[in-house]
Amino acid sequence: MQTRINKLGLGALAFGHMVVDMQTSSLAVLIPLLYVSFKLDYAGAALIITLNSLASSIIQPLFGLISDRKSLRWFLPAGCLLTALGMMPVLFMPDYGLVLVLVVISGLGSAAFHPEGSRNANYVSGEQKATGLSIFFVGGNLGFTLGPIMVTALIGLMGPKGSLFMVVPALFGTALLWSLLPLYATYAAAGQAVRRAKNQAATGLPPTPKQKNVGSLLILISIISFRSMVQTGLVTFIPLYFLALSSENKDYSAFLLSVFLFAGAVGTLVGGTLADRIERKFLMAGSLAIVTPMLFVFLNTSGFFQVISLAIAGATLISASSLTVVIAQEMLPDNVGLASGLTLGLAFGTGGLGAAALGKYADFFGLSQTMLLLTLLPILVVILSLMMPGKKSVQAPTNELVVKVQVTD
Repeated sequence: MQTRINKLGLGALAFGHMVVDMQTSSLAVLIPLLYVSFKLDYAGAALIITLNSLASSIIQPLFGLISDRKSLRWFLPAGCLLTALGMMPVLFMPDYGLVLVLVVISGLGSAAFHPEGSRNANYVSGEQKATGLSIFFVGGNLGFTLGPIMVTALIGLMGPKGSLFMVVPALFGTALLWSLLPLYATYAAAGQAVRRAKNQAATGLPPTPKQKNVGSLLILISIISFRSMVQTGLVTFIPLYFLALSSENKDYSAFLLSVFLFAGAVGTLVGGTLADRIERKFLMAGSLAIVTPMLFVFLNTSGFFQVISLAIAGATLISASSLTVVIAQEMLPDNVGLASGLTLGLAFGTGGLGAAALGKYADFFGLSQTMLLLTLLPILVVILSLMMPGKKSVQAPTNELVVKVQVTD
């Protein structure tokens, strides 16, 4: 079995992930502009992100399930391109309803890319799956970081038409992924051969404790849902929170958002590397335990301490995202695509629904109370993380085997 990470294949997937999430995260910076342009309330502004998130989440498990049975590798370049084509023109729409249609189209492109991207990242990562998946997720986190920076700079230089240039990295990513489809096909065949060999070797062994796996999967789903709600809520309401404090805070809030997401990219890479070496549930619980105190510091300080505390919160909160996907893929080894689509779809969907619910909460109780709620929610995620079984408890026992598959770097 190939044990090394294929750097070219994984790097291209990470770049494609960066491009896709770059388009999605740029929406957070566009929200204040749309909020003013269409004279929206907080719920109306949150609905834009909600529909984008739901469109990219509801269909993801279906895409993942189909990809476990039939190749959908062409979704990699297609999803990369569609996400950008849906997001670029939102500032030029004369009607709020058309904005909603476009963000749904962009979300569908994201839904097409993510399950196939994480499934192929699993295959090209060899035996270092936590490290490989963390690199794939770092690409997405960097995209979430660069999106607000790029769209802010482009609009600042050229006005609203500057947002149209966000298509340039999408075109490059589309071409790169298209050129590497044969490579991904080779690694997918290798991964399927390994899975078949493991299934054959497991004949006669005690059955997998499926009931325990189902319970563990439900706990994992709850972890993903609440963690994603906190992340999406912070991305949505940090710009609105500082805009409410002062109309001159637009650039500062974009900077804070970028710090939060860039720190998340660093935390994801570090967390993925550690997860190949130490117990994952304690790593996840320990990192998430830091989020609440750091967010309290963020909300009650300014300047350097405000920026640093938000960076630490972002690194520890977002680092758990790749760990949940790896754990789900281990729970469902015969349905890696479904595991990817289920976990990633839940992350987008619950994050979007959480943003909508938090928007209503903000309209009723105010932004300050909403930020306080987001600060306290990670405590619940820590408790759920400690309820997860260890790595050995979620894996079926298998005989030791070696499968040789010829692949090229």
